[in-house]
Amino acid sequence: MPPKKGAKRKAKAISGNSVANGDAPPAPPDRSTWPGWVEMESEPAFFNVMLREMGVQGIKVQEIYELDENMLAFLSEPVHAFIFLFRYKDADAQSQSNGSCPKHVWFANQTPDYACASFALLNIVNNIPGLRLGKELQDFKDFTQDMDPLSRGDAVDDFAFVKRIHNSFARETDLLHADMQIWSKADKHKRRLAAVKAKETRAAKKAETNSHSAETRQKANGVASNGRSARTPKPTAKKSAKSNLQEVDPEGDFQSSASPLKNGEGHDNEGTAPRRSAREPKPRKDTYAADSNATDETTATTEEEGFHFIAYMPIQGHVWKLDGLDRHPQDLGSFGENGADNDDDSSKKDGTGGDWKQLVIPELTARMAQCENGIQFNLMAVLHDPLQSERDALAQNAKSLQLIDAALDGLAEGWREMEGGETPSDIVTTSAAELGISALDIEHSPISDDVQTKLDEYAGDFLKVLRLREEVVAQQRPLRLAVRDAMTAVRGDDEKARHRRHDYTSFLRGWLGALAEEEVLADLVAAA
Repeated sequence: MPPKKGAKRKAKAISGNSVANGDAPPAPPDRSTWPGWVEMESEPAFFNVMLREMGVQGIKVQEIYELDENMLAFLSEPVHAFIFLFRYKDADAQSQSNGSCPKHVWFANQTPDYACASFALLNIVNNIPGLRLGKELQDFKDFTQDMDPLSRGDAVDDFAFVKRIHNSFARETDLLHADMQIWSKADKHKRRLAAVKAKETRAAKKAETNSHSAETRQKANGVASNGRSARTPKPTAKKSAKSNLQEVDPEGDFQSSASPLKNGEGHDNEGTAPRRSAREPKPRKDTYAADSNATDETTATTEEEGFHFIAYMPIQGHVWKLDGLDRHPQDLGSFGENGADNDDDSSKKDGTGGDWKQLVIPELTARMAQCENGIQFNLMAVLHDPLQSERDALAQNAKSLQLIDAALDGLAEGWREMEGGETPSDIVTTSAAELGISALDIEHSPISDDVQTKLDEYAGDFLKVLRLREEVVAQQRPLRLAVRDAMTAVRGDDEKARHRRHDYTSFLRGWLGALAEEEVLADLVAAA
């Protein structure tokens, strides 16, 4: 049997980059200008890239696999915060009608959906003393310093600089999925409002019907409009009144009694008035509506149970839980041995011997125990990033070599040809672009106190100054290795982010379109 006329033409029309009517498909959302937020994966490399692109220097994010002493001891101090990812449920929401956000705690409520990763980062970096934030974040912190948490959350939602970096990890399918979720929530909200309005309308009609039925019963019992009792109604009249009541309530849901009617009273209370009929009433339509609403709300709750990021960190001697879905930050208590507050660097200990991490571990352990399996949570730590400090140390070493060389130039000519005066080719003295150190960095670096003290002590002693130079040159090798190791880790993070940011959707669409044009796609699908 030959194929239907136009079937092949139609198959080609919907293949490739065209749609059924021959027009070009709609352009995919532009993630750089897309107004919403997308979910972020719990990948330390992505968080590190986000921090660097935001301009934050001096910290990094590292995954933690166990909360034991050995693992915590392996972390490079200071540990500034923990980022905990878990499956959020409505039961996790806590009522916080009382309380407020202290002025010394920067905290923002998470007002948009799917933005908890960036909110957790901002709640952390804006509370680390002396952290270099970069111009954009520093200006934003100054602008929002006197705001309440809710206003800060709205400000973050409008902060295009952070939103663009956050959404740079989104694929086209992520944006479309987020749009569908928003449309679905809006549709459910409209249906809930329509159900509530329909229920109110039925209640109003029911009240009007009950009022009309009461008037009918009064007339059936012969109550005159002037308040005087009329003649005793005939049996036919009583039968007619009963018939009228049945017409008003054909389903038999109205409950009445002959005794109250004789007294000229009616019953509007359905729970106490006896029924005229012994049969069971039909289920009310408003019961169906209520059940439907309950089902929708239950389904919505189940669908909206996603993963959520929160932060734990020390601030001025107290440990704080910073959950953007909470109204206020939660003070978990002081971590000092004697409970005293401390304004020093509380990321390590507070000066009284307390370790803030020991206060957080029991709560994190309890939260992890509530999860069904390990896939339900993830833990990361915000640590000191050694890259910048290692670069600073290397620049300081190069600055010390410059001063020592200048001192040797004033003591003896041709000292570079002497034993101990040679300079290896990999020694940094002026700049090292491959290590991220410029001549300006070395120029502005302070000289080591130890080197300066020895130069003053060895003034005029050529051999001692030359031996000092040998020591400083030997100290530079491990510094260069440390910088290279830190840069290797950064390049690894950048590589992971590059692969994540590359969207393969257009490639897959074109490839599938080519298979469809060759009329082999249907066979492949059938074989699969």
